[in-house]
Amino acid sequence: MAFQNADALFSAKASLLKPSAIGEIHKLLETPGMRSLAGAWPDPAVFQSQEISDIIVNLLADSEGHALQYGSTRGYLELRQVLAELMGKNDDIQCSPEQILITTGSAQGLDLACRIFLDPGDLVLVGLPSYFGATGTIASHQAINVGIPVDEDGIQTDLMEAKLAELQKTGKAVKAVYVIPNFQNPAGVTLTLDRRQKLLRLADKYQFMIFEDDPYGELRFDGQRLPSLMALDETNCVVHFRSASKTFSPGMRIAWNVGPADVIAKMELAKQVSDIATNTLSQFVLLEMIRSGIFYKGIEKNREHYRQKRDLALELLQKHFPAQVTWTRPSGGFFIFVRLPEELDADELLMDALKNKIAFVSGPSFFVDGSGKNTFRLSFSQASPEDIKAAIPSLAELIKKRLTTKNR
Repeated sequence: MAFQNADALFSAKASLLKPSAIGEIHKLLETPGMRSLAGAWPDPAVFQSQEISDIIVNLLADSEGHALQYGSTRGYLELRQVLAELMGKNDDIQCSPEQILITTGSAQGLDLACRIFLDPGDLVLVGLPSYFGATGTIASHQAINVGIPVDEDGIQTDLMEAKLAELQKTGKAVKAVYVIPNFQNPAGVTLTLDRRQKLLRLADKYQFMIFEDDPYGELRFDGQRLPSLMALDETNCVVHFRSASKTFSPGMRIAWNVGPADVIAKMELAKQVSDIATNTLSQFVLLEMIRSGIFYKGIEKNREHYRQKRDLALELLQKHFPAQVTWTRPSGGFFIFVRLPEELDADELLMDALKNKIAFVSGPSFFVDGSGKNTFRLSFSQASPEDIKAAIPSLAELIKKRLTTKNR
């Protein structure tokens, strides 16, 4: 007798897994002729393909097979030592190799942190808007995302404080806050130093963890680099997620997590039952990239490359978008967040845009409270200058057309 009904056997957790906008974005990127401002991917034009190829050839010849062997769950010790030195020098994050866990992308790091901290029904504060991959991970652990508005200075810590006090009165405790402090996805904004310090004070007062996701911090184009929450933390309340996907290679899937030693030890145990260890060859390659200085040259190349695209996109938005539309002006990263007049619906605008082979990501998927219907994200990272030049003026015309229709 054939097995007919797997649905009846799915776990309760499986029922919480929902399709995210990530899958739809991939489909848009694969559509022939699409001028996409949707994907949050790095541009292959800045991949150091030849350098990576040369390193792999040498590794396979000289490593006696170690680069192809299983590795330790916590990650290759020499890489962790170099990363600890690097973060102490560049980020003022003083940590030992034992406080670093190498993971398969920073998404795995967040998933592991959720596994060891979150129980069903726990509350996690997130931005409105916030990265849907992260809020989806939190929800998959049966925790509840609670939104706190984001403005041009990042997540609004005054509103967060009011929400924490309100929840405390009802007997509900917040277990964690998820935040992208630098060039946030999707808003592109950076959390100010004052708000970073206040967030840490709130964590101490209300006893919650801070999940600090920093995949874009190396990609600052303007202004002064701010200390990370991890660098400012004096109470061991921060778990810091750092990725090489935006500056090295997303396909290599290399990230590292920094935190208190006991937290990293628990995350290591969770990883052991997940995938045993992170890709060894990728770790060896990254180590050689850092030691040789090629990694830093790549970061500089990335900054200039994306700065030019950011400048082009902002210039075209200023020139073509109607006065009723506003947008963020990021100092780094990949994203510009657009806010339409309240009467316009970004999903409806997206349908118009797709008919014209233009893609972006509409806002509601970034808002855990269902708001943001008049917002959308533009990503300039992977789009070519030609696509940016074609897409933004055309998108402006579609917005103007909808405004005219609504105002009749």
